[in-house]
Amino acid sequence: MSNNLYHLHRPSDRLGGHRDNVESNLSLPLVTISLGAPGIFLLGQESREGVPTAILLRAGDCMIMSGKSRGYFHGIPTILDPDDANNFDAAGATTNPFDPVFPELDEDGTLVNTSANDGIMTDETVCDDIPSLDDMRFVKAFLTTVRMNMSIRQV
Repeated sequence: MSNNLYHLHRPSDRLGGHRDNVESNLSLPLVTISLGAPGIFLLGQESREGVPTAILLRAGDCMIMSGKSRGYFHGIPTILDPDDANNFDAAGATTNPFDPVFPELDEDGTLVNTSANDGIMTDETVCDDIPSLDDMRFVKAFLTTVRMNMSIRQV
């Protein structure tokens, strides 16, 4: 497994166009899971001359590169600010890229009043397995400033 971390305000934290061609068996898929700020993933073709397809990846998205696409050039040239109002879904509707990251929390970090919060620990509750409200606020704030990709290879 490999992890890539991209800081929103550090332009050097981008992944240029490349092919994964150093692995011993490229017939196996590459699975990547996105967390944090949305980013533009460019999926090219077998050569750099091919026009890439731009794909918006948001927190919680999973992509599998297998078969022919496993050898395509790809990269992440752009990380988007989560507050940017130009995050759209395929139908053109505005979306909140952090819906999958602690939907129990409002944008300001307050607990949303829904029945889905029955298992959420309050600040006074002590439990090793469930994050506290402060922990969730910290993680959500952190994930608004970075993008993380976890890639699983040789699966």
